[in-house]
Amino acid sequence: MTVDVGAPVAERGVSAGRRRTAVVASLAYLVFAGVILVVMPISADSAGGREVVVGPWTGGVLVAACLMASTVTLSVIVFAVRARRWWWVLLGPLRAIVAAAAVVAAFGFTLTDESVTPIVANGCETGYVVSERSFLFLAAGEVRRVEGVIGTSVGSTSVDDGHKPFQQQSYIAVTSGDTLRIWNTFDNAWERLSTSTEPAFVLPRLVDETECGLAGGVVAARPSASPSPVTTVDEGPAPAPVSDSRDEIARMAKLTIEAAATPMTDAEGVPVTAPAASDLPCDGTTSHDMTVRTADNAASYAAILDAWSAEGYSKDRAMQEDLRYNGVIRLSARDRSSIDGLMHFSLTADCRAP
Repeated sequence: MTVDVGAPVAERGVSAGRRRTAVVASLAYLVFAGVILVVMPISADSAGGREVVVGPWTGGVLVAACLMASTVTLSVIVFAVRARRWWWVLLGPLRAIVAAAAVVAAFGFTLTDESVTPIVANGCETGYVVSERSFLFLAAGEVRRVEGVIGTSVGSTSVDDGHKPFQQQSYIAVTSGDTLRIWNTFDNAWERLSTSTEPAFVLPRLVDETECGLAGGVVAARPSASPSPVTTVDEGPAPAPVSDSRDEIARMAKLTIEAAATPMTDAEGVPVTAPAASDLPCDGTTSHDMTVRTADNAASYAAILDAWSAEGYSKDRAMQEDLRYNGVIRLSARDRSSIDGLMHFSLTADCRAP
């Protein structure tokens, strides 16, 4: 009679290997779950105003990656547990469920398309980053001021053609005094940019260093067999000395609302009112943005531009954007009724409190 003494030893070795695998997978699962529990509440509590930013990843990407990884490790744990007798009744369906969940989570993660790009001016990082997402022919993003690993939203972008202007380096960032001015492409990454037009963002300057040797903000240019025509731009009035411009911003916001001639509401249908000057910031710059609609956007838009011009503002025109400037206040208007049914107005100025 022959006794197979090797079988129990091999079986014990397999069991020990399963236990080690389950322990390692359990520890990894706890780590991934911990990251989710720490990161997710930050953006949830601030309605997206604050977000974790770690290198090229936002909190949303980190959570998505950890969800996928935790689902995979849970699958490893379930498959590492030996199914004895009636345990198959429980483990059989459970293994099928977690395996399917792992496949779905992995597929969902591949659809995550969010990039984080630091804004560079004069060869140095500015303390701001832009997280950008694209879907089909549209793209949107958030400009965030980064402190440690927390990014606070200070502005948003919305562009066409599904391109990401900051990731694709089709933007210009210029520091001037206490401000950082940023221009970015809107229609595509080959759109011509000029600092003579109204900037997309005017932000407080956070970093004083220059010439750090970093690349960034290089405007992409489409190759052409012939030189592009040079457009002469009216520079408008010379900038006035920086002062407290909040009263003028508040006055122009009120004039804009009144010039529409019909009730003006925001995207949710709430009536729009002009801000009080004391409610506006004055930390190097001040601004007030309005995303609104009226019963007749086209007529209101034309009336608002006429009212701005009647105040003595110099006219200018950029790509799908009307601009006005009087040496103090920069006014920007976009009629995007055909896209989102709204008119977008931005009033900005340098500001120094007395």
